[in-house]
Amino acid sequence: MVKIFILTKRSIFLIVLVSNTINPLLASPLYPDSASQSYQERAVSYLDIQNALTSKGLQKEIAEAKVKKLFKEETSLKLAYLYKHPDLALSKNIVIDTFAKQALFDKYCDLNSYDSLVGFVQSIHPNLDKKQLSAIKQIAKLS
Repeated sequence: MVKIFILTKRSIFLIVLVSNTINPLLASPLYPDSASQSYQERAVSYLDIQNALTSKGLQKEIAEAKVKKLFKEETSLKLAYLYKHPDLALSKNIVIDTFAKQALFDKYCDLNSYDSLVGFVQSIHPNLDKKQLSAIKQIAKLS
């Protein structure tokens, strides 16, 4: 005997209702919500990198000049996404220390360049998989 399931209006309504309530619960946000977190909590700031350099023994003025040389344009949004992106899983402190090392040796970091971002993340995690590379590509495309 074969049972035939007939979709009624009630069963269709229940399917739509359940799927609409379950989907938002399963979805994870790709990027942090700017309304729920303050700017200081979500972004690696230039001041954090400057403080890392001064803690290594540089004078405040020299550290400030090195950080300005490191980034030539405003990149706070991309800095926040670097350590907040779930596929990259970078620690904020490691990101700050790595940028501080680059600033110490007067290296320029172009966060608009995919190649530059890959090089930066590879200095933290040498072996990158496809998820991490696609996450870096998304960050590079941000404006």
